Amino acid sequence: MSRFFFVDRKSEEIKSPLIILIHGYGSNERDLFSLIDYLPKKAYIISIRGPIELFNNSYAWYDIYVDNNSKLYDHEGAKQIRDELSKFIDDIIKYPNIDSDNVTLIGFSQGAILSHAISYSYPGTIKNIMAISGVIDEKIMKRTHLKPKTNIYISHGTNDNLIDYQISKESLNFYKSKNIDFTFESYEQGHGINEKNLESLIKWLNEKI
Repeated sequence: MSRFFFVDRKSEEIKSPLIILIHGYGSNERDLFSLIDYLPKKAYIISIRGPIELFNNSYAWYDIYVDNNSKLYDHEGAKQIRDELSKFIDDIIKYPNIDSDNVTLIGFSQGAILSHAISYSYPGTIKNIMAISGVIDEKIMKRTHLKPKTNIYISHGTNDNLIDYQISKESLNFYKSKNIDFTFESYEQGHGINEKNLESLIKWLNEKI
């Protein structure tokens, strides 16, 4: 069905909400899957591995290059993987025990960037996204005449030294300019999730799923 490797936790519900976990650059499918005990028991949860192997147990969704201390992003590769992930989701929601109207993406860092891109580029497919320690990259947001109705939760650490907090906040102007509602929270942390952040995002998820 797909070139993506993934781990999952099935639900015994007749119609299960679907949660898809999308890890960050240099991580793997086991990273966000470690949060499994905090996620709703009624949900079918899939954690996907990025297709680019960087080194042992380290994967990416698309390439990032460093040139003269500047980061360069493979935007064409990002668009391609955005579309492949969307197709993967379309295939999964055809399963008879999946509630196709209740799909949530939880993405961290590069996975957060892709979560924004998928939900905006394919409006009507995703009910909720949770974008953690990421940014909105306008260059991979496909133009659409439809306004997404996705519930959006965004969080970022004020001490993030990998994806700058201020740059992340400024990228939210993309949603503001299009009158797209979202929840944004900041925490005194680096490039990660602390206890307060986790409590807040799980509370938000339980209210939306």
